[in-house]
Amino acid sequence: MMLRRAVLTAVLAVAAAGVTAVPAVAAPPPGTAANHFYYTVTPSYQGAAENLWEISARFLGDAGRAGEILDLNAGRVQPDGRRLTDPSRLRAGWHLVLPWDAVGAELQYGPPPVRAGEASDCARDASVPASAAWGQALLTPDRAWPEADGSGVKVAVIGSGVDGSAPELADRVATGADVAAGTGRGDTDCEGAGTALAGIVAGDDGAGGKKFGVAPKARIVPVRSGTATRSAATAIHVAAESGARVVLIGADVDSADPAIRAAVSDVIGQDVVVVVPVTASTAPMDGLLRVGVVGADRRPVQDYPGGSVDLLAPGVDVATIGRSGSGAEYAAAFVAGTVALVRSAHPKLHAAEVTRQVRSTTAEGLVSPVAAVTTPLPDGVGVQAAARNPASGMETLSRVLTWVGVTLAVLVLLAYLLPRPVRAVAGSVARRRAHRQALAARARITADGDDPFWERPE
Repeated sequence: MMLRRAVLTAVLAVAAAGVTAVPAVAAPPPGTAANHFYYTVTPSYQGAAENLWEISARFLGDAGRAGEILDLNAGRVQPDGRRLTDPSRLRAGWHLVLPWDAVGAELQYGPPPVRAGEASDCARDASVPASAAWGQALLTPDRAWPEADGSGVKVAVIGSGVDGSAPELADRVATGADVAAGTGRGDTDCEGAGTALAGIVAGDDGAGGKKFGVAPKARIVPVRSGTATRSAATAIHVAAESGARVVLIGADVDSADPAIRAAVSDVIGQDVVVVVPVTASTAPMDGLLRVGVVGADRRPVQDYPGGSVDLLAPGVDVATIGRSGSGAEYAAAFVAGTVALVRSAHPKLHAAEVTRQVRSTTAEGLVSPVAAVTTPLPDGVGVQAAARNPASGMETLSRVLTWVGVTLAVLVLLAYLLPRPVRAVAGSVARRRAHRQALAARARITADGDDPFWERPE
């Protein structure tokens, strides 16, 4: 366990590109627009090339907050088609988005300008795929947003990565990690599948108007995994270590594989909800949601064997797999967004309880974001209720060992506290036995008829 944690920490450290951990900062006051200040990098400042530490010190008053600027700009494509990856190497003409509390005469307010025909190496479409857009209208997640919109919840998307420069996901895609390559970031997506899933989970037009994601204020943590089992299992652990409370696993990962299932069980034990598309026979588990697909007629697109799915969500035929992902993945993304809403509404609810709430509020098996958020929690469910992981026998073993320990402790305590009564009882028995032996000996002495020369003593 110690070795695995060290490996995961190293992966995340590499992905951070050498920048120190981002310190916690105060949230913007209510009504304040966040991260709409930007600065245009110049060829030099005070005779030296600019870097993030100097810019952070100048506009935020603290060079240690350079990591915040890196996090805000890491996935954005700059006017020359490049991306910010090294805090010490900036190019003149780049537009850097700064935190809400930046101050300086050189700052400009509003979204950074984008040059027409801006270059990009990968796909940039984060909108809901046309083949799944009808699901938004069917589920009406916007009716749940007055209660919860995903704020404060990180959703990890494991698969091809997520394009952090997509305007629909602006400022809400973390750096992530590329586990498949062993180094690098996860906030680029040359296939488009992961970006499309992130759009279903948390898409937002960024201008306060149309919102098309289920949980538009959730934050996305992209983890590029590849298809190898070992890489995918590591990606699941990395997602949990990054602080994600919801993990969406793509269809390329075999969730029925023993190594994947073990990784899923491990992160559920860390209070993480895992959502998987039903592309293989996966056993049930508290904290895990196995998602099947319904079509526009609200009927399953295929016959699912009994007990093979936990709930259904909008998608397309699972056989339809293309550059933008599969229908099974789309369905799982709708459910992951719903889980983010529940975790936002009930932040102290355990993973197992979250999955029970989502399952128990379905409408004829179809996920219902509104009902999941607004339906009162069952009695006894909440902060004090313990999450359970039926896939592991550790809880039962722990209880047995606890009772054995208590029993041994009681026996030792009794032996320590009650030695005098024990000795008293033993002494009484010994004295009675000695008295009986003495009486028998006296009788033999005073009446021995076997010896003719014996005389009774005076």
